Amino acid sequence: MSQKTVVRAFVFNQNGEVLMTRHKENAPWVLPGGHVEAGETLNEAMNRELQEEFSLEARFFDIDTEEILHHKGKKLIQFALPIANYELKYTDEKWKDKSRTEYIFLMETDEEIEETQVEEIFEYGWFEVDEILGMKPNIETWDFYIEMLDRIMGDEGDDE
Repeated sequence: MSQKTVVRAFVFNQNGEVLMTRHKENAPWVLPGGHVEAGETLNEAMNRELQEEFSLEARFFDIDTEEILHHKGKKLIQFALPIANYELKYTDEKWKDKSRTEYIFLMETDEEIEETQVEEIFEYGWFEVDEILGMKPNIETWDFYIEMLDRIMGDEGDDE
């Protein structure tokens, strides 16, 4: 059986807050995202997940839309790179394999969330970075999220 591929993103709004979601009541807060479907690029999957779950359009950080690259006379499509990726290996309480590889992106949006996919999203919120750094849910990726967010925001803290 092939391992699942999952995409997630730190999605920042205009106020510098980060989108977090819960998929079930009392579940831990997680970054938005989901599984990559057959034939999709990682970037396409991330955009699709935000659209499906939050009706949200967002942009990837660090894409120079003015730069045009060519190969054999054809324009190449540029994709934003993930800021990190990691492999999780574990089973759930029923011993079902939940292993996956996750790719984390940086994104931003100017939009407000007006509706969510109720089958997937129990709750969502926009959180200040300091609020997220103080959260400690019991999930295997949380320390990694905090480390990444601390690195992302670390440059801003150096200016103070």
